[in-house]
Amino acid sequence: MQTSERTLRILQTVLEHPGRTTKQLRRILTEAGATMSDQTLRTHLKSLAAGGWILRDPFGSHNPGPTVAGGSAELIRGFQSVLEHLRQAPDGLTPTELAEHVGIDPHQAWSAIGIGTEFHCIAETGPGTGRYRIDADGLMLPPCTASDEVLDGIIEEYVEASGHDAALVRISREHGLILSHFRPAPEGDSLLPAVTADAAHATSGGQAVLAHLDSFQRRRYLARHGLHPFTPQTPTTIDDLEQRLVDKPGHLFIAEAQFNEVGACMAILVHNGPRTDHPVALTTSVYRDQLHRKRDALEAPLRRAATALLAVIDGPLPLPATEAAPTANALPGAVG
Repeated sequence: MQTSERTLRILQTVLEHPGRTTKQLRRILTEAGATMSDQTLRTHLKSLAAGGWILRDPFGSHNPGPTVAGGSAELIRGFQSVLEHLRQAPDGLTPTELAEHVGIDPHQAWSAIGIGTEFHCIAETGPGTGRYRIDADGLMLPPCTASDEVLDGIIEEYVEASGHDAALVRISREHGLILSHFRPAPEGDSLLPAVTADAAHATSGGQAVLAHLDSFQRRRYLARHGLHPFTPQTPTTIDDLEQRLVDKPGHLFIAEAQFNEVGACMAILVHNGPRTDHPVALTTSVYRDQLHRKRDALEAPLRRAATALLAVIDGPLPLPATEAAPTANALPGAVG
């Protein structure tokens, strides 16, 4: 299963307060400062039940499941410390090293690693190495709880206000850059569909997402997908790219003539969640010769749309099979 820090908090609450209904768990979590909707809580509980971490009886009460038989609330409470130490060790740690760093005994370290591997958020650095690291494609939030209709509606409002196309952007270690919920420009060319899966480094949306990865995750992603020189303006080294990445809330990213010499794009991060390696950005495109003249007309509605999206996206967007690997199409232009 894939999970999140919020999921671990819910599991900890079930372990510490067995026999509670969903409504009662939500009240306990709210009192502890972990406010969430009923739908979000039900989504997490369903995911935990599927993995055997909790059991729901016919009366709607939740109890520890067979995966944590005997109770592991103390271990779950300390699991965040385990994850934090592994995040600071890109080359991984052995269970003995992890125990020393966190201040737990080796048995607890092995138990924590066991939970992490079950949740797919900890993985061995290589077969037989005995060293463990954070798995960058694990520890995710549950699927986005906002419907496609809601997301499309917000993006459509931006398109109508700006007259330009728009899409959500995210990246996957396996599939590269992914555009979703694309809405075309009402008039004129839409440039976004021409963006390819290997173009995260050459587009504003991709750069917005890359800026919010840590250095290890970013370098591992780029080692797999490369820094293809689309134009003379494309950043083709990690050092060059990192000079363009600004890890600052609300920063507007602009990529001019980096993917195609006639195109430009701008983007803003709209969701970053409790972890920094699965952000979502909102992007729009414009021809390069119109960029500076239209910037203000694009930026204001883009920020409004980003604010609206931030309120409804509760987790990473799903990955439909049809979105696995966007490729260039017959459109005459491209962004960035």
